[in-house]
Amino acid sequence: MSIQSKAGLPVELSPQQRICAMCGVYAVLFLLGLETTIGGSILPLAATELHGLGRFPLIGTLQMLASACTTLIAARLGDMYGRKYLLQLSIALLALAGVGCGMAQSMEQLLAMRVLNGVAIGMMAATAFAVPADVFPDPVQRARWQSLSGVMFALSSSIGPLLGAMLSDAFGWRSALFVVPLAAALVLVVLCFIPANRPLHLQPQRFDCMGAVLLCVLIVSSLLALQVHSGDSLAIAFCAGWLVLCGGSMAGLWRHQFRVAQPILALDILRSKGVRQISYSTLLSGAVLFILFFYSPILLHTVSKLSLVQAGVAMIPLLIGLPVGSVLNGLLFRRQRRPQRLMAAGALFLAMGCGLLLALGPESSQHHVFISFGLCGLGLGVINQNQILFMQMTAPMAHIGAATGLLSTARTYGGALGSALLGVVLALSGIDQALMAGLLFAFLAALLLIPLSLRLQLS
Repeated sequence: MSIQSKAGLPVELSPQQRICAMCGVYAVLFLLGLETTIGGSILPLAATELHGLGRFPLIGTLQMLASACTTLIAARLGDMYGRKYLLQLSIALLALAGVGCGMAQSMEQLLAMRVLNGVAIGMMAATAFAVPADVFPDPVQRARWQSLSGVMFALSSSIGPLLGAMLSDAFGWRSALFVVPLAAALVLVVLCFIPANRPLHLQPQRFDCMGAVLLCVLIVSSLLALQVHSGDSLAIAFCAGWLVLCGGSMAGLWRHQFRVAQPILALDILRSKGVRQISYSTLLSGAVLFILFFYSPILLHTVSKLSLVQAGVAMIPLLIGLPVGSVLNGLLFRRQRRPQRLMAAGALFLAMGCGLLLALGPESSQHHVFISFGLCGLGLGVINQNQILFMQMTAPMAHIGAATGLLSTARTYGGALGSALLGVVLALSGIDQALMAGLLFAFLAALLLIPLSLRLQLS
């Protein structure tokens, strides 16, 4: 990571320092992919054994809530005090949460540990994705290195489902959840060798505690308003109460940001139309990404009647498509005068893949499954990398961490929103209807991303 000057611009790093910094990023993304895919394939088993399958959607919702609340806070702290030690703390928390999940004796304990897991993931996203902007100010050079990040994430994502399913079949689901803590210990060793980022500021830095509280209240209340699973008067009253709290916290946060010198949300970023457009697109793609990753094992198990191991194999094209899309985007990015077209092409691939998944049935061939997930992965790989590049191109250099944190928060919030909506459908209609509703939403969101991508304004 770069050491910043008083002007807020990154100092030129040596090749060795750049390699060390990016190796740290790759290690963190490898761990993140491992945690995401192992958790997605094992947690349904854990919820069933702990007699909490009816509350299974809460696992994803609470995790995403915690992650969304943490990301912008950690991004601001990274801009203020540096990112290296935040990364190390996030890895330690992830290991602790993994051990806690593996030792959980009740659904309540499992949910509590997934909240801690969400805090760790939020910190990881806020810091790891901001590092390449510190190391490589040139977006073209940054695109090439970030394409390798997708390869590391996909490598671990390819290993995760199969490793989790095999350990679960052989030793029980608890054994699979201890893989991430063991890997986290190795990642902590790698992070010890990356250069520290110690920003120097022209004025004393103060953390916006009130803004952080209002932000968390806004995120939590807006999503809890969707956790209404019946139409009786009491449930409607709870929904209305959460909506009122959401509106009040939103108005309070907006007014508060104009009153403080160093707000939790950088207003210079929010005034940019391009930043707002990128954030909207990230909300949509985040919901699609979460639905595909978190619910694909259940989809393949219930609709296509595949075992967990077979479901893990069937998801490999999705996991391979992500780095392939990222690498292709890195190669084509510097040749495009309007790189927005690349993102629109990724959205088209994603829509095609989701459309094929909607047609999935018990008689569907293996090729149908592989092509569907492969197109989804290819599209998401292109979309996700361009969103990061566009955000870091649009935002001021002094707010790179906050801008990246805003992007990660939007992606996480989109995932939490998708999980909450599916939870409502699951409670009212059943698992099959919830899965179909999720896929239909993913298909429509992908279609909407096409014109939204073409209209992005990059400054």
